[in-house]
Amino acid sequence: MLRRISAVCSISALAGIVTLLIGDGCSHLRLTGLHQRAGALSLMLIGASYISLQLSARQRSGETLKGILLGVAFLLWGSESFLPPSRWVTAMDSLVVVIFVVDLSLIIVGRLKGKDREAS
Repeated sequence: MLRRISAVCSISALAGIVTLLIGDGCSHLRLTGLHQRAGALSLMLIGASYISLQLSARQRSGETLKGILLGVAFLLWGSESFLPPSRWVTAMDSLVVVIFVVDLSLIIVGRLKGKDREAS
């Protein structure tokens, strides 16, 4: 069931991107409400897709948690576009940055450790 949800959300996110690009072409790349909503919704849908995929996969709990956090970051990033500026939105934005930086740092550290093991 979760894999189907992941697939539907992923396909929907891709449809959102098509909508975004067509809207951008029609508006000559001017910022429009359609651009903001289609982009935000695409981010949220791909985040939901990734969370569903992580929950359906059989992997170490640490890897699952990292994947879920990455999906949450995309959900938060997209949802910010639907909210008026506020301290809450600033806090959400900071959390998104923290999740992205920590997640990529963990990937980098893991790969660097792997290279060290290969060199030995």
